[in-house]
Amino acid sequence: MNPEFQRNLWLELTPRRLVLMTVILGLFFFAAAVSGHTTAATAETARWLYYFVVVLWGTRNAALSVVGEIRDRTWDGQRLSSLGAGQMMWGKLFGSTIYNWFGGALCLVVILADLLVNRGIPVALIELVYYLAIGVIAQAAAFLASLLAVGRQQRHTQFEIFLYQMAGLAAAVAVYLVWSIADPSGSLLMHQKPTDFVLWWGTSWDARGFLLISLALFAGWTLTGCYSQMRRELQMTNGPYIWLGFLVFIGVYVAGFDAWLSGNRALVHLDATALRLLLAGTAYAALAYIMVFLEPKNRVQLRWIGEAIVKLRIGSAFAALQRWMTAWLAALLVGAGLILWLGKTSVLADQAVVGAMLGFLTRDMAVVALCGSLSRRNGDFAAVCSLIALYALLPAIVGGIKFDAGLVLFLPQASHPVWLSPAAAWTEALLAWAVLLRRIALVEPVSRS
Repeated sequence: MNPEFQRNLWLELTPRRLVLMTVILGLFFFAAAVSGHTTAATAETARWLYYFVVVLWGTRNAALSVVGEIRDRTWDGQRLSSLGAGQMMWGKLFGSTIYNWFGGALCLVVILADLLVNRGIPVALIELVYYLAIGVIAQAAAFLASLLAVGRQQRHTQFEIFLYQMAGLAAAVAVYLVWSIADPSGSLLMHQKPTDFVLWWGTSWDARGFLLISLALFAGWTLTGCYSQMRRELQMTNGPYIWLGFLVFIGVYVAGFDAWLSGNRALVHLDATALRLLLAGTAYAALAYIMVFLEPKNRVQLRWIGEAIVKLRIGSAFAALQRWMTAWLAALLVGAGLILWLGKTSVLADQAVVGAMLGFLTRDMAVVALCGSLSRRNGDFAAVCSLIALYALLPAIVGGIKFDAGLVLFLPQASHPVWLSPAAAWTEALLAWAVLLRRIALVEPVSRS
């Protein structure tokens, strides 16, 4: 058995804790049965308790699994052990939450018993996969957020730990809302007509089957991300291929939902190819924004990448690119493809807006990286404040003084002449990158083995 997982089993599943969890949950189920007089009331109580024990409490324990070791000053010793990244990741993630899964299993017994009686075996099995998936995705997302923070050498205050937990809860909410579209009967907060089919890449798919496969894939990618980040924490080298594979997957996956945008009035003139490129580019841009905040902005590493590019060591430079860089480059590549496609099917104004969006994205990457290189502790906060000023405060001031032409400096505009908005965006982008490169150049040259 995995030594780390076994250690957590002994720590978490003590006889007293097992009895306590069983008794407390049993009292909840009994109270619900007595007061509700129906099995449905007991099952609904079990659903609430499952979300509390596995998702809410479980994400907290997952976020603390490594961070708690760091705060107790025991993590360095564990990193020097003979355990591999896979053993450490599985042992930490599921070992620290095994007590939550024990409580969740008790809740699932009640939930599945109700489903077997009222809806049959197939529905019960589908719901079982859903409940397992939402728990795994939520806990793995919180665990991954904590590992990313470890790489950034954060202080791991109670507020920061809460933020790691919120990452897991946000993933759980996303899974819950999407699943409620296909199966609202199990929803705790909404009642709506279920969606029987999902249109993806122009093909109609059974909603439940499609979403179950999607949940399995996203759970797999989240666990893969945890494994990759654990390798980094154990000072192992990761190649770029896992992240590139995820970029390809998310681009193809998101682009298939073009039918969902076909009814949008602002996009009704775009064909399916343009909509798919727009969706994929938007997904890559979102990933670039997320990762540029999550990853450390080490100016020494940025300088090394720049020197490798100048010396035409393209392979070494590409392997050293951070994940926000590859996501940003993917957004630029897909955006360029969208501009070329719009040149065949649309007006010049659409191309100008897309070009301006890419320019502002490029500027924002430089702004966040610059703020992070200036201050490790407060850099992200300064970057957030800068983006709020660029996208909200300054446009509000410019609009307030009735200088609408000045909005091209802050937001993509279908202006006249059409080249003005992309020209302004890319001018700002070049200036921001010039400042960043100047900042990087202040670092003394280093060698990298």
